Amino acid sequence: MHYFFLDGDQLTSGREVELRREDLYHAHHVLRLKAGDIVAVSDGYGMVRSGSITVSEPRKVLVRLNDQLPAAESTLKLTLFQSPAKGEKMDTIIRQSVELGVMHIVPVVTGRSIPRWKGRQEENKIQRWRSIVRSAAAQCRRAFLPCVENVQDLQSVLSRIEGHKALVLWEEEKSMPLTQILKQPCPLDEVVFLFIGPEGGFAGHEIEAINKAGAITVHIGPRIMRTETAAVAAISIIQAAWGDLAGERENW
Repeated sequence: MHYFFLDGDQLTSGREVELRREDLYHAHHVLRLKAGDIVAVSDGYGMVRSGSITVSEPRKVLVRLNDQLPAAESTLKLTLFQSPAKGEKMDTIIRQSVELGVMHIVPVVTGRSIPRWKGRQEENKIQRWRSIVRSAAAQCRRAFLPCVENVQDLQSVLSRIEGHKALVLWEEEKSMPLTQILKQPCPLDEVVFLFIGPEGGFAGHEIEAINKAGAITVHIGPRIMRTETAAVAAISIIQAAWGDLAGERENW
């Protein structure tokens, strides 16, 4: 079943909705959807409904909404604080994070972050990442459309972790494996923050600041991983322990 987002729209049974402009070419020309075809539509906030195509034209595709569908979502509200990576690595991190159930992605510039953008260049990057999120979320049938925030500096995000479970992967951490933390019960609020550093790693003073804000430094094994590998590995481990990667799956 093909999947589309009408983020922020009210999806009620029996209502006829129009697909967004950015989905028209894919729906009409690539998928060649026609009247009577069944699709799924999500509002990006947890509601997903099946629907049948009523009109399929180059400039207009209409869908009449039907039954509510189960949401392919983890109860874990996982935020990724990711230092930007070079080239297509950041695209990969964002795409795979969405597939693994991350709710928020915050690009965080640290002292050793290599790519740095200003003005229009940064805006273009954010728009590209949001487009990747939308595509990945549709592909894996997310009921929630994850948020990619604007680029932040490290100090500006530290106040957000107060009172919550926050973890930071650090190659210098030797005594605390991530799996040890995950033997504890999932936080009652099911909110978790994960810090992943740049390709050169976090500086010592940055780790001190993150620890002072309440985060716990952890490792995920003896090998030094690339930042894009570390992000995916850590998210997978966390979702398997506290999220839904080990849970039962509903097919539709």
